[in-house]
Order: sequence, then structure tokens, then C-alpha cells
Amino acid sequence: MRRAPPTLAVLLAPLLAVACTTPTPPVAGPSPGGPPLLGTEWRLVEFESSKDAIGTVRPGPDEVWTLRLDPDGSAAMGLFCNRGFGSWTSPDSRSARGSLEIKATGSSMAACPVGTITRLPADFAHIRSFVIADGRLHLNLMMDGGNYVWAPTH
Repeated sequence: MRRAPPTLAVLLAPLLAVACTTPTPPVAGPSPGGPPLLGTEWRLVEFESSKDAIGTVRPGPDEVWTLRLDPDGSAAMGLFCNRGFGSWTSPDSRSARGSLEIKATGSSMAACPVGTITRLPADFAHIRSFVIADGRLHLNLMMDGGNYVWAPTH
């Protein structure tokens, strides 16, 4: 008596059984808690000072401060009426929190009207960590100097 050749399903059954029981490693993707740190353009919402006398400071209605960290290590900044550029480093860039350093290396030099948050360009050098929580990026200054809160521009 002649046997029928095995069907494709019979041949693949052992492979499918192994594939269904073998755990798959996690795939790197957006950080939990909100948009990813890299490639998202962020708009400054407020500066939270650790000093009670200063408290929370928000940009004025015409002030636009933005930050984008690109995967190649470059940083693009909207500094009110100027544009800035620089670089960034973080071993934790695919996480929702970690260390971060930003170096602002240059900017345009337009004469901006006096704004409410004039210290931001200098403070980029003092950022030491970040947290993405509830869809917002928190950039924390060294020595408990306060933190900048950013929202995605969408």
C-alpha cells in the first residue's frame, strides 16, 4: 500500500509548536509613558524651580522654545526668536528615564524681546537627567537646580 506524501501542515507542525512556546525578546520602541525621547519635537511648557522664591515660570504667549534630539546625536533648538544647534549624549535614550547631557554649540543672534525664560540656553549645559511621564519630557538640572517640562508639538 502506498502512503500519501505529508502535507505542508504536517511538516510545519513541529516548527510552529517551538515558535509558539519560545519567548521573543522585547522589541525596542517608544518609551513607556509617552512619546520617544528621540525624534520628537518638544515645546517648553514651564520651568519648575527648586527655589521657593522663583516657583514655576511659564513662557509668555509669544515665546516658543523647542527642542529636538535626533538619533545621530544632533540637537535642534528653537530659542524664542533664535535657532540653536548642538549635540546630546545619553546611554538611556530608548528608556523613559536616564542620564542626558546636551551641549548647545551655536545659535543665531537675533535681538529678541525680553522673555520670561532667558536662562534656558545657558541651562542646557546643566541638564543631567530626563524623565518622560504622562507624555511630557522633564529635563532635570544638576544639583537640584529645577527642571524644564516639555510637551510634544505633534
